Formats: sequence, structure tokens, C-alpha cells
Amino acid sequence: MTLPRVFEAGRLRGLTRCHALHLLLLFVLGLAFVVGHTTLQLNTDDIAWLHGEESTVFDGYRHLPRLAFGLLYVLFGPSPVAALTAILATHALNAWLVYRLALRLLADRLAAILALAIFLINPLTLGTLTWISCFSYVMGTSLALLALLAVLRGLEATGRTRVAWLALAFGCYVAGLFSSHELFFLPALFAVLGWLRGSLRPAAWLAALGLAVALGVNAWVYGFGRYGLDASRLWSLDFVLAYISTALASGLALALAYPLSFVVKGHMPLQVLFTEPLRWLLTALVAAAGAWAWARGRRSRLALALAASFVALISPYVLRLYLIPDGARFHISYILSGRVFYLAFTVLALALGYALAGLLRRGRASWQPAWPAVLFVSLLVYGRALWLYRPQDVAGLSAVRGLQPGSPPRWNPFADQHPAWLILPLAAALLAFALRRARTARTEP
Repeated sequence: MTLPRVFEAGRLRGLTRCHALHLLLLFVLGLAFVVGHTTLQLNTDDIAWLHGEESTVFDGYRHLPRLAFGLLYVLFGPSPVAALTAILATHALNAWLVYRLALRLLADRLAAILALAIFLINPLTLGTLTWISCFSYVMGTSLALLALLAVLRGLEATGRTRVAWLALAFGCYVAGLFSSHELFFLPALFAVLGWLRGSLRPAAWLAALGLAVALGVNAWVYGFGRYGLDASRLWSLDFVLAYISTALASGLALALAYPLSFVVKGHMPLQVLFTEPLRWLLTALVAAAGAWAWARGRRSRLALALAASFVALISPYVLRLYLIPDGARFHISYILSGRVFYLAFTVLALALGYALAGLLRRGRASWQPAWPAVLFVSLLVYGRALWLYRPQDVAGLSAVRGLQPGSPPRWNPFADQHPAWLILPLAAALLAFALRRARTARTEP
């Protein structure tokens, strides 16, 4: 089977030799991409992690990564090579879990392969894999994906088997809370999967239990308020505007920035896309697409489920970005670095893979003769990304700017927000909904 024939066989049950070779090739390219941008130059935080010690006061709750680094220290000593190998192996596992999740959720082999490729080779999240201190995000994502797969298996089962799978999902989620706080809103995805599979009640109970535990962990374990984060700012119109614009726009912004990140450094397009006018424009586009999908009914359930899942997973980043103290001086590459998008990109990879698979099938006849040219251009773009980024760009070494005179002001995408922008997505959603309903009414007998 040649590569173009994959377009005609997107819904295969077994893993054929051709598909196995495709996956192997992707893993080799992913390995080369990560290793080519890795450096053994360490931060102070990295050195603490290599000794299995708490690196900063913000990392006190990350017990599982610390245990993992402690085990590596016992076996290999403070070896950055061992640590980076463990991170890379865990990333490979996550890519495989994304592939398995795509097969179960999308029921489409081609979409699953594309989702794996997008997640595996991604300049936007590259810093998560080359910066030792980010292992907690990678490990947390593993537990999140295992929880989601367990939920899907549980919803497909009955009786004690269902209870066992849902209990496993709950255990993975709770363990993940002690690796990365980015998993906080993961239970929302349990409810989304239940709605998608037509088994909302057990999934909703699991989601409620998970969120209850998460609130307890946040209050008694995380305690971020001790570190200067003023949570009272979240009860303001300013935060509502920041959340609505950023949570909805981030998915489309990352989808647009992903192909661009192979030709320009990733934070550059994101910095532009996160400006207030473009953020609200993207929000309006997403709101219009969501209203159109909602008006279509059941045929758009998957698209709505993926959108809701992404919003849930990106929410901790939006909260963190909004609550950064004004006195902090962070380099923009730190604020827009891969670690904060790594977990959310699991859902975005599913959505992009599914959409791209559909486009390829619709243009099957025109794509097939041009496939060698497509492969050649793809390899050129891959090579461009290998040449573009330097290890220091994705190692966290220039993440924090000091407070010395002359340091640049903190990048704040939420400065001087204007409430009038809220009219744009509301109007776009109402217009799209009305147009879709009018179209449906004309086609109905």
C-alpha cells in the first residue's frame, strides 16, 4: 500500500505493515527533531530536579516527577542525558496515546496518524521536551491521556467492568494533579465524553467527584495564593473579557501558528495573534463556527466536543497568565512557551488531524499525482525548522528577565481591555446561528 492509498483506507481495524512503517518513520523524525534541539546546558532548577529535589516553591506539589527524578538519580546519578531520555520516552508514549485516543474517538486511521504527527513533531511545544524542569508537564499529560482512554473504555462497558475502568480513570486523574496543575479541569472532558457517547450520567458523576478532589487539592496542597497570586482579580469584568477572548481564540491561534512555527520562531506569530484586536477577531470566528455547528445538531457533536475539551484544558493557562503579578519580568518566550500548551495540544492535534484527513479525502484525485511533491516540500519545511531553532531557544535559559534598570516591561496581552469588543463574537454567533437555521428551513420539506 502506497501513502496515497492511506487516504482510501482511513477506517481500518488492524495495524497494517504500511501503517506501522508510517508510524515508525514519524517516530524517527520526531526523535531527530527533539534531539537536534537539545542541550546539556542546565538551569538552576534543572540541577535541583536531577538530584530529585524540589526546585522552587512553586514545585512543592509535583511529587510524582520528583519521585521519578529521584529514581533516575539512584540509577544514573545527576545525569541530564538520563533525564532527557526519560522525557523523550514519555513524549513518545504520549504520542502513541494520542494515536490510540484518536482511533477510539475519531474512528479514523488517517486522522489518527495525522494527529500523532502533529503532536509528535511540534515546534510550539518543543521547549517542554528540551527543558528538564518541564518533565512534570509531560508526565501529567501521560496520566491525563490514560484517564481519558480509561473513561472511553468504561463508557463502552457495563457492570463491574465499567466501575473498574472509571475507577482507573479517577486514579490517573488524581495522580496527575500531583504532577501538573494543568490537569485541573480535566474532569470536564469526562462529562464531554459521556455526552458524546450517550452515557452522560456516569461520566457526570465521575466529573463531579474529580472536580471536588481537585478543589481540595487546590486549597490544601497547591495554595498558590501564598506566592503572591491575587485570586480576587478573577471576580471582575476585566477577567471575564480576558477569559472569553483568550480561551476561545487560543485554539485557532495555535492552529494558525503551528504551520508557521516551522518557518518562523513559534512565539512570534503567537505574540501577534494574542493582541487584543486579533484575539477578539479569532473569538468571533470560533463563536460563529460554534453557533453554526450547534444549529446543525447531532452532526456536529464531535466538533463541539473537541472545542469544549480544548477550552477546558487551556483554562489553567489563561488563569495563570491573567494572575501574573505586575512586578514579574518574564521573557515572552517563557509566557508563550510549549509547556503551557503541551496538554491542550493533545485535543488540538485530534481536531487538526480529523480536519486534515477530511480535506485530503475530498481532494484525493488531485492530491495523488502531486504526492511526491508534497513529500518533498514537507521534508524541506521539516529541515527548515531543524535549522531555524537553536538549543538555547527552547532550553528555558533566557526565560526570566531580571529587575535591573532597563529591563523591558512585562508583556501583558490584557492591558487596557475594551468591553465593546464583546459585541463582535456575540453578533457573529447570532448571525451564524440564524443563517444556519434559515438554510435548514429551506432544505426541509
